[in-house]
Amino acid sequence: MDQEKRGNFTYDDLLLGTKFRQQYVISEDVYQRFLSLFGDASPLHVDDQVAVSCGFSAKLMHGAILNGFISNFVGMNFPGKRTLELGVEIHFAQPTYVNDVLELEAVVKERLESRKVAVLQFRFRRDTTTVAKGRITVMICSL
Repeated sequence: MDQEKRGNFTYDDLLLGTKFRQQYVISEDVYQRFLSLFGDASPLHVDDQVAVSCGFSAKLMHGAILNGFISNFVGMNFPGKRTLELGVEIHFAQPTYVNDVLELEAVVKERLESRKVAVLQFRFRRDTTTVAKGRITVMICSL
């Protein structure tokens, strides 16, 4: 993991097994902006009592917030500014809540040289608990 290359990885840098990590926080501000922008006010996402009655400890954060973090991750951090996201497959394992601190780690698992495409396997962790995982397919363009 080369922090100095943050946001500026080339396709040639993305060798199989290359890893990168970034921390994200689901702050109250992130949550409120998501609600404002997209209007998903489902009771499980906005009402603590409803969420608790369904077996959760508080209102649940929208999974799309994690997708937003993925977009930031691949576009600004790893690989970075040369990246076009082609697809994301995400599986949610645990709920997330306001003020959760998450670490997103991705590792290069596949490369398609002819198209300069890489497949990243990723995992979001809260402490040692995996809250989501999946795959991101990206194309790295020359600038």
